[in-house]
Amino acid sequence: MNKKSFQLGICFSVMVALTVPGCQSTGRSRVTATAPEPAADTLDEDLTAGQVADIQTSLARTMEQRGDLKAARAAYGRVLERDPANATAAWRMAVVTDRQGHFDKSEPLYQRALKAEPKNAAVLCDYGYSLYLQRRWSESEQALKQAAELAPDDARIQNNLGLLYANTERSREAVLAFQRAGCTPEQTRTNIAVAAAMNGRTQEARWMFERVLEDNPESPTANRGLQALAAVTETDAGVRQVGYETETSESGRD
Repeated sequence: MNKKSFQLGICFSVMVALTVPGCQSTGRSRVTATAPEPAADTLDEDLTAGQVADIQTSLARTMEQRGDLKAARAAYGRVLERDPANATAAWRMAVVTDRQGHFDKSEPLYQRALKAEPKNAAVLCDYGYSLYLQRRWSESEQALKQAAELAPDDARIQNNLGLLYANTERSREAVLAFQRAGCTPEQTRTNIAVAAAMNGRTQEARWMFERVLEDNPESPTANRGLQALAAVTETDAGVRQVGYETETSESGRD
């Protein structure tokens, strides 16, 4: 990735984090608390190993939902120490590890979860999204397509496929995937524009953002997108000007 694409990636990573949830939200599975957090003293000696693992997993899920990734990761690790084949703990620990930016450590956890449950569409979807974040396009597509075969109507899987296609310059396939995910035409165009911008295709991104604004002048994502493109273009022009002035001044020296 060249310097300009890197600058765009930073700008649009920040911008995407501010977008409204929906078809433009990240491709992770959502964790919700399904029960009150159990008290520590409920882990008594009368419980089976499976029951203890379930309680520990519930605790870890609560920590994950609260955003305490360090504690959640440690809690999932304790479940795996007790039950190495626990697919749920391996899967959720992989997602948490991804969110901490440790892709090299999350991959073995995804593999462990898939070894236990090879046809778990949710695990395949999150694994595919992890590979997508690493720009491992071919492997990501393989995992996401496997997930789609198992759960063809899952909106999150289709959304992730749309993001993958948009980032690999397959706009037609991206549009179809976003439509299957339930995205509106505006969301679809915005997703494709953001992907183009993050990959340095600035003219395509600008054109797409402008089309969004024609239909909805108040679109926050499109407005921020054009602002980000303008900022990077201005910075790039300034760097070129400084380089020109330096070269000119040095050319007059002995």
